[in-house]
Amino acid sequence: MSKKTYYVNLNPTSMEDISTTKIDDHELIEYEIEATPEEVQHLQQLMMDVQKHDMELADLFTFRHFNEEFTTADSDRFQHGMNDVYRKIYELGTNDTRTKMDSMHPSPLTNDE
Repeated sequence: MSKKTYYVNLNPTSMEDISTTKIDDHELIEYEIEATPEEVQHLQQLMMDVQKHDMELADLFTFRHFNEEFTTADSDRFQHGMNDVYRKIYELGTNDTRTKMDSMHPSPLTNDE
């Protein structure tokens, strides 16, 4: 299947934004990728998993956020998910995207944790 150009927006309020249209906003960090529909679906699922984890309502009604061990583990899981998203964007990214990501996130993108 042939690849198309997509634009990925990692806005925290709408983490699942992957579009075929570039948004002309200098304040927005948008990543250009070349992907098949299956690759886009996989990336979107990774992004939705991170967003879902970040917004788990059950955590709002407990006192777990006072437990330092829980918050550290929760933060680690969130960061691991974000690293997976960034790695996938890097893998599918255009040369410009990879250059941009190399300058913003130096080594962790290509290494496993």
